[in-house]
Amino acid sequence: MVKLVKLRKKNLLQNDYKIVSELGKISLNIGFISLGCAKNRVDTEIMMGILKKGGHKIVAEPGKADLVIINTCGFIREAKEEAINSIIDMGRLKKSEQLHYLIATGCLAQRYGQELLDEMPELDGIVGISSFTDINLALDKVVSGERVCMVSPPAEIFFEQGPRVLTTPPGLAYLKIAEGCNNRCSYCAIPNIRGALRSRTLIDIEKEARFLIKSGIKELVIIAQDLGNYGSDLSTGDNLPELINQINRIEGDFWIRLMYVHPIRIDDRIIQAINNNDKVVPYIDLPIQHANSRILKSMNRKHDKEYLWSVLEKLRQNIKDLVLRTTIMVGYPGETDEEFAELVNFVQQAQFDWLGTFKYIAEEGTAAARLENQISESIATARYQHLLKVQAAITRKKNIARIGTEQNILISSRAGKNLYLGRGYFQAPEVDGVTLIKSDQTLKPGEFCQVRLSAIRRCDMIGEFTDEHCQ
Repeated sequence: MVKLVKLRKKNLLQNDYKIVSELGKISLNIGFISLGCAKNRVDTEIMMGILKKGGHKIVAEPGKADLVIINTCGFIREAKEEAINSIIDMGRLKKSEQLHYLIATGCLAQRYGQELLDEMPELDGIVGISSFTDINLALDKVVSGERVCMVSPPAEIFFEQGPRVLTTPPGLAYLKIAEGCNNRCSYCAIPNIRGALRSRTLIDIEKEARFLIKSGIKELVIIAQDLGNYGSDLSTGDNLPELINQINRIEGDFWIRLMYVHPIRIDDRIIQAINNNDKVVPYIDLPIQHANSRILKSMNRKHDKEYLWSVLEKLRQNIKDLVLRTTIMVGYPGETDEEFAELVNFVQQAQFDWLGTFKYIAEEGTAAARLENQISESIATARYQHLLKVQAAITRKKNIARIGTEQNILISSRAGKNLYLGRGYFQAPEVDGVTLIKSDQTLKPGEFCQVRLSAIRRCDMIGEFTDEHCQ
């Protein structure tokens, strides 16, 4: 295992303070740094809710906090480096500001546990993904002077414990329906970190969805490691199509967006659920990872290139106005120039609306890390940059085709005088472009408005407000 110390900038010493009210009850100002994916963000929001309920105050600026919690990502090297550097930066803040305590949670904490605590003196505590609902207990131990490591194997049963403090823009909320993954892709450490698939019950999910909609949410983004596999571990018969049907029955004007559907899970029932439910936007995140059949087999993706073509054709033939996003990996062990060229050709022909790509990096404990013919980082970087350039032209063409259309846009924020930011159904939060809206009327963040698209700027759209009021 690569020593975490290699990712450090330098060691910093921790302070030893205690913050206690006159009544002896611990009451802290707590700041959060949430790294990584949307699923991690949900965990952060739950921790915020637990701590707020426990009498603590959540503050936006770490410099105004007594204690900072860094919810880390540990998926790939860049994510680990970001987490380590964030810990070091907060350790430096402990030297000069009112910050007294620092706790790391999330995937990096779960993955390295005591080792992370031993190598980073900046930290006062480590809390793994199966223990974060006990964050109040961890906080009490840290304030009492204990350097605590609370890491245990992933729980056999997964359920969300609220209430959440939403950190997303107005009108938007992520809805996590499962934890862990059973796919065991050769390059991925997530099953080792977060465990096997554990689905929430449909009843539990629907209850949270109703609460969020009642609270004013206009877009529910359904997330998991693999949405299509939802419910396969339950004896209740719960599954993704039925979940979509149930949420769609909730009264209100809102979107349902599906993220992270493994290609092998796409079937007629999922397509029908999208078509038959008016609140489901015709947008699917379909991570293909590669298009060469040999590499797909090595990745343990359980499909080949021909299957991918059949899925794409089936989706486009049966879902009107479909927007497709995908994720692709370059530099996988043994990827030849010819196989990369095949991937690029596939992307050019498939014409995805949006595409995210990342460079393969060998992750300890994965099958791919043991493969021969590891690709050099310089070659992987060159392929990464080339693929991004290819996709940029495709996305530009897709956005140009939207000019002149009127779209329902969810307003996110005000960007200046007579300017607002928002997203259409064709733009997923945080990963796709946004829409810049010009309006002489005051628009309300968290509400839908009609916008006529008139131009593009890089990967973003520009449009004008066309109605006198938000819907």
